[in-house]
Amino acid sequence: MISGETERMIEDFIKKTSRLLPDNFAAEDLIADLRSHIHEALNNKIRGNPDESQSKLIQEVLDDVGTPEEIAEEYAIEQVHEPEQARSSGRVRYYAIRLVAALIVVVLAAWIVSTITNGAVNFSLAVVVLMVFAVIEWFVRAKQSGES
Repeated sequence: MISGETERMIEDFIKKTSRLLPDNFAAEDLIADLRSHIHEALNNKIRGNPDESQSKLIQEVLDDVGTPEEIAEEYAIEQVHEPEQARSSGRVRYYAIRLVAALIVVVLAAWIVSTITNGAVNFSLAVVVLMVFAVIEWFVRAKQSGES
């Protein structure tokens, strides 16, 4: 079992590392993987050296992992070297699927609104209005995630 002091050392290391990484899903995944890796390595060291202090073992694990600065630097290098073609083809596919899904949702929502109101709301007008909202939402999300 990992002691409270050792857990605190792990969390301090994770916090220092996460401060150096951008605030995005990929970095969050990296932090989750890093936390899991540290716990797994520490548990392996504890099983191999049950008489050794956990403070010494966690320090060995953290030394093996590298400093938060080294991790952040490696993360930045990985992001830069990601193949541009793979990213662009994946992005085109993502946006095409998202566009088709938005169109289906807009048409269904417009039909439902037109049906519920017994034709008081024009179907075509509802499609246009909902599509405008979908486009605005798309731009807002892109701006928030830094994709614009």
